[in-house]
Amino acid sequence: MKKFTAVVSMSFLGFICSTLSHAASLSNFNDPNSQNLVQAIYNKSLHIVQLGDSHTAADVMTDALRVDLQAHLGNGGMGWGMPMYFTGHRLARYGYDNSGWSPISSRTQSNENYSLGGLLAIPKYAGASLTIKAKQSEVSQRIKVSIRQGAGDEALLGHDAQGRRFQIEAPIKNGQWQMVEFVAQLPFTFVAQQSSQTALAGWWAQNENGQGAIVSALGINGAQLSYWDRWSQQGIRNDLANIAPDLVILAYGTNEAYNNNVDIEQERSNLIRQIHSIRQASPRSAILVVSAPESLKNTAGSCGTRPAKLTAFQNMQYQVAQQQKTLYWDWQDAMGGSCSMKSWINQGRARGDGVHFTSLGYQELGQQMAQDLLALP
Repeated sequence: MKKFTAVVSMSFLGFICSTLSHAASLSNFNDPNSQNLVQAIYNKSLHIVQLGDSHTAADVMTDALRVDLQAHLGNGGMGWGMPMYFTGHRLARYGYDNSGWSPISSRTQSNENYSLGGLLAIPKYAGASLTIKAKQSEVSQRIKVSIRQGAGDEALLGHDAQGRRFQIEAPIKNGQWQMVEFVAQLPFTFVAQQSSQTALAGWWAQNENGQGAIVSALGINGAQLSYWDRWSQQGIRNDLANIAPDLVILAYGTNEAYNNNVDIEQERSNLIRQIHSIRQASPRSAILVVSAPESLKNTAGSCGTRPAKLTAFQNMQYQVAQQQKTLYWDWQDAMGGSCSMKSWINQGRARGDGVHFTSLGYQELGQQMAQDLLALP
């Protein structure tokens, strides 16, 4: 595939758009909803949902993407927040306090009933309290919360920073994931009553006027795309249908590539299956496959040693993006191509482990992705 980095005429760009369009490291393989995405950017009302591994869970790269997009399109709100605090996870705009709530992750417990994101907050007893805070000044947020309850579970009682009181409960208490909406000024606190089967899966927050850009980062340290199979399909569909993001980003591959026994064809089938499930749940959402970045098992030598399966996994991601007609962002290309991780380490943009990036590196990558998205024709 040829990369287009020079300035070209608008008429030529129009011709390219009919087949394949590029913006730096971003390729559009004729995603059927790419024009919906472009229109959302033009209207300055954009919601991006990124799901991935530790690169996403750190919310540094995604925060750079968020800040850059909001500088151009306006601040649309806080986006997704974990249901409660999870050790090793960070969100740039959310803080948490709790007394008597348990964090449950699909990374360590695969047999729970999870929704999109694979994290749960479960009250241990009546009177357990959970407070959701903002790390910076925020206007009132319109919040949707993903909740499931069983028969006999009582409402959670809440109040916000302005003294408003409200309650949330599942409309139908049948153990299925449902979405409940309320407006609150952070911080807000909920207290459980008799709620032995109640679970929360995440807070989706946006400004009340519906304008501006939102970037929601749903990451789990160590995650692989196969984690989606640990989540309730009903929960995934419910969240995506209710949120209807303009763009869903799938940013996986680092952990898969480090597994010498990974079955590339099985991973191909899994990626195709999840693309189909996203399109069924949210038919107007564009999809962006982000390739695995270059990573190193050993940093010795001029380029270091890549994981044995990394190239094959990257090639598979590229092929699926082409075949399934999605957008594709070549993370390795954004770094400067193969043999780039060593120089990123030497320049202080990546860590010495050859896997993760420094804040400087993540910020640079997030800014580049933002510019690539804003340049979509």
